[in-house]
Amino acid sequence: MSSQESLSTMQRNTVVAGVLAVTLAGWYFLFTMDNNMSQMNMKGIGMGMDMKPKSEMKMEMDENSQCSNMIMGTSSTTWLPNTYWMPPMNNNWSTNDFYQLIVMWAIMMVAMMSPSIIPTVLMFATVNKSKRKNNLQYSPTYIFYFGYLASWVLFSIGVSIIQYPLHQVSLMNPMMASINGIFSGIVLITAGIYQLTPYKNACLEKCRSPLSLVMANWRDGNFGAFRMGLGHGFYCVFCCWFLMAILLAAGVMNMTFVIGLTIFVLLEKLILTPASFENTYKKLITVIPGILFICFGLYLLTI
Repeated sequence: MSSQESLSTMQRNTVVAGVLAVTLAGWYFLFTMDNNMSQMNMKGIGMGMDMKPKSEMKMEMDENSQCSNMIMGTSSTTWLPNTYWMPPMNNNWSTNDFYQLIVMWAIMMVAMMSPSIIPTVLMFATVNKSKRKNNLQYSPTYIFYFGYLASWVLFSIGVSIIQYPLHQVSLMNPMMASINGIFSGIVLITAGIYQLTPYKNACLEKCRSPLSLVMANWRDGNFGAFRMGLGHGFYCVFCCWFLMAILLAAGVMNMTFVIGLTIFVLLEKLILTPASFENTYKKLITVIPGILFICFGLYLLTI
């Protein structure tokens, strides 16, 4: 009997529903943000600007940016749908914009990475059930899950610190996508090389083996559960951080690429294989994308 079968149907469904609820909330905010950015791209730049002198275009862009900022509420403290924060059209980012960027990355990471943690959360809930049944100390499962999410919030802070100055030096446009082929090429090549390293495989193995995490690193108490979630989250961060960094080149809010990357992460972590094929599968899922990233990065450096 598998670990997930030791949970009742109601318990298993409750855990899965809770994680999926957080996931769907994240995707709702992402698609709302994407829609708002599309409207800004259409309205903020204005029509017929390419027919005007550069000085007039710049003046109009600044005016549109100020107008958009007032309408969309960039002075607010969040970009949630009731305030509609937008990246500055003039690429002149303020401290508040930096905070909003962290929030955006955090919500995106929660939406993208939560589905892949479901088997591990179920494993943790199973052990919790056993401990409770035997009158041993146990912790709510959501604490473990929040620890996992905390690791991606920390990643979001780090990647925002990297992205913020890229706008200041005009390597990324207001739509948060790279506009420099050399920068994009370097990002892709770096991501590709990391896919081929033993560090990638070591972290991927931890992400694909929730039982070993729970049995070998179990910690009692609420703080222990949070540390377990945080530790597992860091394995997942180090497994995927360069994959996520590709968003800096492809577009942080490029929803097509975000969805594709989410599917790839699910394939990477959740596809079950026979034991005899496990090592081969891990090599295929890391080496092939790594080579493709490197080749495309080299192409960008040469055009």
